[in-house]
Amino acid sequence: MSVVAQAVEGTIVTGSVYGLVGVGFALLFRASKVLSFAQGGFMLLGAFVFYSLVTAGRAFVPAVLITMVAVAAFSALVHVLIFARVAAREAFATSVATIGLAGVLQAAVGIRYGTAPLSLPDVVSTRAFRILGAVVPVADIVAVAMAATVVAILVLTLRHSQIGLRMNAVADNATLAVHLGISSARIATLAWALAGGTAALAGIAFSMRSAVDPVGVANIGLLAFPAIILGGLGSIGGALAGGLLLAGLQNIVRIGIGAGWVDLVSFALMLAFLFFRPSGLFGKAEVVRL
Repeated sequence: MSVVAQAVEGTIVTGSVYGLVGVGFALLFRASKVLSFAQGGFMLLGAFVFYSLVTAGRAFVPAVLITMVAVAAFSALVHVLIFARVAAREAFATSVATIGLAGVLQAAVGIRYGTAPLSLPDVVSTRAFRILGAVVPVADIVAVAMAATVVAILVLTLRHSQIGLRMNAVADNATLAVHLGISSARIATLAWALAGGTAALAGIAFSMRSAVDPVGVANIGLLAFPAIILGGLGSIGGALAGGLLLAGLQNIVRIGIGAGWVDLVSFALMLAFLFFRPSGLFGKAEVVRL
């Protein structure tokens, strides 16, 4: 029973991290139809900014808030200075360019901090609780709480605020939204800021579980991509649901077949969804009228 309970606990925590990364994918796709492969880079940047703050003596909550704001501002600035001009020509070119940005961020972090994993101080608590046979560290509880809070706030914002209504309008019909006086450029900038902030939070959540690992953190951005395809591109809630489903599947494969099969099954599932249900489980299929 304890093995199953521990696997469930790991699924929830890993799925929450995937969900935080997936939220950024979904926001950017909704706002500009761009698939950003820089989410892993923003995760990495967030993890190391957070590491620098806590090792300098900052408390946990201020360090989290400063990190999110800093990475969000950097993401928005990069969009305004670089990607907005590329996107004006072609969204696909922007998606490709984000691969280059991810490489630049990873290289910059490697130059500044090195490539070896760094130990993160005990930023929350070393305590752990036993719940239904599973050992649940406080850091895992905090990581899940952060993911649930961010997704809930974003879902409520998109449904009930003026900003959310404008983002939905751009997502549904960008051309019509412009005619209604909605600035698609501002919406895209906001989406990039939110994507950067949520990726930074994912980097913090991932690092709290083990160490600040440059390779491990950056790879999560790629490993989370099947989750957003599974949940549905453009669906904020689907990003979290897809992350949890993917993490559960990975744990089943790891226990039942072996760890070497995890990536193969994950990306094979992604390909299957792209072929047979490209809108994912919770996304909306686009209807084209001829």
